[in-house]
Amino acid sequence: MNREKATESIFPMGLACNEWIQFLAAGFSERVCGIIYSTRHLYSSRDRWMGLKNEEKNTGITSFHDAHPPAHGMPIGAIDTGCLDLDVNGTFGFCTIFNTHVPRRVLNLPFLGVSVGGQSWVLTTPEIPGRPTMSHYGEGAAQESRHADQIHYWGHYPVADLEYEIGAPVSVGLRAWTPFLPGDIDNSITPGAVFEVHLRNVKDVPQQGTVAFGFPGPSREEAEGAESFPRQVIKGTFSGVHVTNGSDIGYALGVAGDEKFRTGGDLGTNREAWANIANKLPDATEKEPGASVSVNFSLKPGENKVVRFILSWHSPRWKSGGTPTSGGNTYTHMYTTRYDSALEAAQLLAEKHESLLKRVLAWQQVVYKEEKLPVWLRELLVNILHLITEDSFWAVAKPPIEDWCRPEDGLFGMLEDPRTCPQIECLPCSFYGNIPVVYFFPNLALSTLRGYKGYQNAEGAPPFGFGHGAPCEMGMPVHGAHLCMNGPSYVDLVDRYWLCTGDDKVLREFYPSVKKAVIFNVKHVRSGADGIISVSKSDTGYGVESFEHCQFFGMAAHAGGMRLAMLRMAGRMAEKAGDQEFVRQCNEWLSQGTNSMETKMWAERYYLNYCDLETGKTSDLIHAYQLDGEWMTHFHDLPNVFRKERVKTTLATIKEANVALTKYGATNFANSDGTPAKNVGYGTYAMFLPELTMLAATYMYEGEIEFGLELAHRHWHNIVCEKGYTWDQPNLLRGDMDTGEAIYGHDYYQNMILWIMPAAIAGQDIKTYCASGGLVDRVIQAARS
Repeated sequence: MNREKATESIFPMGLACNEWIQFLAAGFSERVCGIIYSTRHLYSSRDRWMGLKNEEKNTGITSFHDAHPPAHGMPIGAIDTGCLDLDVNGTFGFCTIFNTHVPRRVLNLPFLGVSVGGQSWVLTTPEIPGRPTMSHYGEGAAQESRHADQIHYWGHYPVADLEYEIGAPVSVGLRAWTPFLPGDIDNSITPGAVFEVHLRNVKDVPQQGTVAFGFPGPSREEAEGAESFPRQVIKGTFSGVHVTNGSDIGYALGVAGDEKFRTGGDLGTNREAWANIANKLPDATEKEPGASVSVNFSLKPGENKVVRFILSWHSPRWKSGGTPTSGGNTYTHMYTTRYDSALEAAQLLAEKHESLLKRVLAWQQVVYKEEKLPVWLRELLVNILHLITEDSFWAVAKPPIEDWCRPEDGLFGMLEDPRTCPQIECLPCSFYGNIPVVYFFPNLALSTLRGYKGYQNAEGAPPFGFGHGAPCEMGMPVHGAHLCMNGPSYVDLVDRYWLCTGDDKVLREFYPSVKKAVIFNVKHVRSGADGIISVSKSDTGYGVESFEHCQFFGMAAHAGGMRLAMLRMAGRMAEKAGDQEFVRQCNEWLSQGTNSMETKMWAERYYLNYCDLETGKTSDLIHAYQLDGEWMTHFHDLPNVFRKERVKTTLATIKEANVALTKYGATNFANSDGTPAKNVGYGTYAMFLPELTMLAATYMYEGEIEFGLELAHRHWHNIVCEKGYTWDQPNLLRGDMDTGEAIYGHDYYQNMILWIMPAAIAGQDIKTYCASGGLVDRVIQAARS
């Protein structure tokens, strides 16, 4: 129990919403960088929509200028634990903690309520999608249960702070968090969360009341068909109830400290049950999996009390098919090697909640204090890490994973997009998105690299992904897709890990695999000097460019530049390994490829999109991301792969064409005269999110820091401030017109590429940026302290 003479909110009320701002907040010694969302936007946007004519609604392209609240909230969870979305409307949304991943289980349930002076409030908005209203009982009801008038929401992963406006004599705030700690993998795989309810008496007379927390538990399918759910009441540092399926699947719900508590059955959307929480909770029965816990409180005038609810879970196995009943191979979560039950995780959180939360806020404070970075980027760097809990899987090393997998490593992988394109470890996705994994959890990045090496085929091709034919598969590698780009992506992943960690033992381990991958990529995809910068032939059976749905033939600037950067990296590795023959070979390929690029692909103001001399097929479209290979050399501290003066000219052309065509970044393609390119790939105005961030970084490395920052700012302002995609991270923005709306993808971990931005601003390579005293190192040290 924590009591103070204070009535202050967790964060200030009345601040601007849907904009990056700085403010003081509970637990922080200095100002933070954040975005406050408010549920009042839910109704203003809805009202305006309802006022439209039917023909306007049916166009599907109407866009309001007022800011949109996030459709979903911040995920509660950490590494490999699954996640539970805490939505802006005060409900639990998507839930994967019991291994319903594809499609995700949707709860849409209230979980928190308070009763004061005979009146109860369910702490949600009045409308919950797919649920009956929680606002009142109607005439003749014995007691009325109200809802929150407004909810103010500040998510800063792994913490979600909410302030509720309920018009009660006691004000209520919530800080929900999980121990996600950069550099500390042991605590960062804890399957549980703490929900700190702040109760403040705002009147000059004493107040008594009750606060209650409800949770539905696993579905029967998630409980492996269980018909009964034994429950055990626990008292101690953690006090509450431990519910299981009679075996090893279950959860613990209770309180930390010496609170007097009651337990009961699930509250769900039972309005009468919520209204009566001061008197009793629903009867618990072993036939139902849900539970609730309540605590009575008494507050003197101006007094503050914090009640800490703890929710933890244990669901050891997932099926490769995506849900517990979808079939396929069975895998075991790595967190089970530390926790035998949900009760163990709950007890740890109860014992260490104070120090763990201080460490979480400490590492966030380091980022928020980094004044070399703009406020908007500081906020994004913290929040973008939520994608790790949305998408991460860490399997114990046992079949069907092969015996190359070490017990201490397990196999770590990220799900490309759990709601649209589910597959674990799409190699180009990790090329974009694993930067913060390398920075903060290098052992996880190493586990993934060993997976790519273990699944490399006899020809030398690294796999496109870890699973074939099932969304959550990790033991059936995929070959034959994107072979043109897999080699550069794999070599880049190895090289960034080596540079970041400085571990030469890893280079010795991976060099033979890298050499095989390079030889395959250069010789087996397309032969001849021009083939070094070419995509594969369509009749070889191999995949093509990473820009799917876009046709490429022969030499391609984007793929070619990345392959030249791959050769730079491989040559440096060969030099370190003492393989002078391969150093010579890489240099020869580089010379041939560079000659083809500069003599056959240069179009005076930019490089051709593609050129196939055999068939005569040529595209003079301006590809906004043709210089990705140049970014790779900057980030990896290597000589450039394009002529320096031509890089400047190309960037100027992209600015005049692709950037000029949209308010929100740069279109993927433009015609050679700068007009919109019709009937191309993802759409005329389509923008590929991770590539846009890489383009902005390329401008900055080439000396245009202010422009690169502005380009990234307008892009990300649209995503998180205007459209509210903060915790929905799309892959593509709208391509049929310049609206900035998402057209594809959810929870794309590619977007963690944002963590390349600080190094680009400083003009540093990855090795320098990760050195002692830099931001990455200071974040890790703060999380440990």
